[in-house]
Amino acid sequence: FYAAKEGGGVSYDRFLYALDVAATSTEDVGADSNYHFKATATKHPLGIEKHSAEYLQGGHPVYTPEELDIQLTHTPPVTVTDQAAFATVKLLRFGFDLGTLWNIGKLNKTKIMLRVIFLETIAAVPGFVGAMFRHFRALRTMQRDGGWTNLLLEEAENEKMHLLAFIRMYQPNSFFRLCVIGGQVVFATYFGLCYAIRPEYCHRLVGYVEEEACSTYTKIIKAISEAPEGSDLATWRTELAPGIGRSYWHLGENGTVLDLMRAIRADEANHRDVNHLAAGVKPGQINPFYDPASKLDQMLVKYIQDIFATAGPDDDAEPKAA
Repeated sequence: FYAAKEGGGVSYDRFLYALDVAATSTEDVGADSNYHFKATATKHPLGIEKHSAEYLQGGHPVYTPEELDIQLTHTPPVTVTDQAAFATVKLLRFGFDLGTLWNIGKLNKTKIMLRVIFLETIAAVPGFVGAMFRHFRALRTMQRDGGWTNLLLEEAENEKMHLLAFIRMYQPNSFFRLCVIGGQVVFATYFGLCYAIRPEYCHRLVGYVEEEACSTYTKIIKAISEAPEGSDLATWRTELAPGIGRSYWHLGENGTVLDLMRAIRADEANHRDVNHLAAGVKPGQINPFYDPASKLDQMLVKYIQDIFATAGPDDDAEPKAA
């Protein structure tokens, strides 16, 4: 519902009408329901369209202001594998900057859109390829993978959502789309072969790519924030983000393009940290992002903090039974 309404609300009358329709409908609710799965022209009373299916498997967490305040960090290369990954990324960055004229002239909307759209078509590849190889390895060894498959699939889906948001803002031409196809074929093949041979190289590579992505989005955010009033880029400070972006990142009904850029940068920082950590994880080591004991401890600490935050000065000092 939140996705379909693009962060907006619905009137009480409309909500009550939807309840009435759901309660009195003669259609079955389930996988065979023509009413709920749009086999007919019937429209849902709350206005939910087909694109809401993108969110049924869980939504994106809501970032706090502190989480949106991203710091540019760098993991120094230590091993030969790290150095090879770092050198590869620097070479790719040089070619990408040259091809997009990134450091020549001032930033404008077209230059930014061309860069981030192409970037996201490539950035969504590693997570899916890595998840596929880890899934196959789990099947071969008949062992659990510690949640890495799910984590990498979430990363790939997240990067795809970046692309789906940006494509609502700019439509590239046919030549650009051909370049995307070529880039995907070349990079997916290269990354797949490397992952089969040395997964740690691939995760370190992605970690360094995400460092560059954080740098790119920081430059974009700064350009928008400091753009003179009335200029082309300044409009992104007030222009509404695409509906899919306001929905997925929970930007609210009035979320702007600048808010969208900040949320995407936070995503990239998360991918940066995850992949740098994955590059150093040893076989059999628990995935820290899917560690049940750690998650439980975090929940308990938050529970205690919430109790102290809501406790008044006259509350009893003695703890009460749950």
